Amino acid sequence: MTESRPPRAVRAATLLLLALAPAARAKDSNVQVSGSVYVDYWGVPSDAARAHAPSSMTPDASLKIGVDIHDELSFSAKACASCHGIDLEHVYLDYQPKAWFNVQAGRIPVPFGEYSQRVDPSSHRTASPPLIYDMGRMAYGERTAMNLGIIPQPYTDTGALVYGVTWLGSKLQVWYGAYAVSGLKGSNDIDWMAMRSAPYRDNNDRPAGGGRIAVTCSSDGAAVLGDVSVGASYTAGRYDKDAKLEYEIWGVDASAKVGPFTARGEYAARRTDLDPNATYRFDLIDPWFRKDGWYAELEHPLGGHLNVVYRYDALRRNGMPLPGANAQLSTSSRIVRYTGGLMITPAQAIYLKASWEYWDTSDFGAFHSWHAGLGGAF
Repeated sequence: MTESRPPRAVRAATLLLLALAPAARAKDSNVQVSGSVYVDYWGVPSDAARAHAPSSMTPDASLKIGVDIHDELSFSAKACASCHGIDLEHVYLDYQPKAWFNVQAGRIPVPFGEYSQRVDPSSHRTASPPLIYDMGRMAYGERTAMNLGIIPQPYTDTGALVYGVTWLGSKLQVWYGAYAVSGLKGSNDIDWMAMRSAPYRDNNDRPAGGGRIAVTCSSDGAAVLGDVSVGASYTAGRYDKDAKLEYEIWGVDASAKVGPFTARGEYAARRTDLDPNATYRFDLIDPWFRKDGWYAELEHPLGGHLNVVYRYDALRRNGMPLPGANAQLSTSSRIVRYTGGLMITPAQAIYLKASWEYWDTSDFGAFHSWHAGLGGAF
């Protein structure tokens, strides 16, 4: 993913948020401030893979301010600094009159998948995100190859979300939400940098829509089987300037806690229209391509300061390569990755991450990589 520089107004607003956060927290008890900082080094020993992997050292920092305006209305803004530069990750008003009916409006975090709830490095054990949600640190993730994942996280967009929570009995909790947002942008396939670049307005006059539902069976804490959750997500819209090319994304997820073990898994797929007027390598039979993938991970503690995580994930792309695509990219391309990782917490709010990854690709060969990082949260 190439880096972009947001306009000066956005940079100024972001820097102002960073500067005022400590003072706001000290002055008003209705203001909540939280954040995290993480520095990760990604090593790719293979020369061939390193030429197509944004390896080396990168930052991942965030600062969030929440303001309780009154009992039913709050404001939230979050600034982040990472491989795509400095950005306002979200800024919205949250109206919460009832548990079953709430409204967010502004630049909102769009709920898609379970991973969207734990995108900060301090909220997950692995050093890298799943391939289906990769935000810019994927080998062969250039636009001329796999072009990142299904829907990189965090996915934030301009629009409104109506959501709520209800209970079915004493143990079954249902979260639901539906939204209308500007939608994804691009010309022939999605342009992920356009989603992170101001101004945050729609590139066509067709809003996108979607929703998510998640059901959790709560445990009383005494049983070996803890909380179990299942969820489903969907979104669709048109992504080109002329509003002729459509995309459709869907996914399912599940998580469960069994004794000291936490297991998670997600599947996501996207069907994206291709521009039929472009010039392709072969005759265009189907004017669309399909991309899908999944991950399964298991984590558990090992002593008081060490957590271990194992992950298997995959990403597939089936359909015509884009004009100018890497000559090695076929009409059926696949990346499979095996990950083993450690997260060490030597002191409160401080953590170290280390992981080893084995990548097996159908078009580009196999290679190893590793991560080492240091972070903290407050």
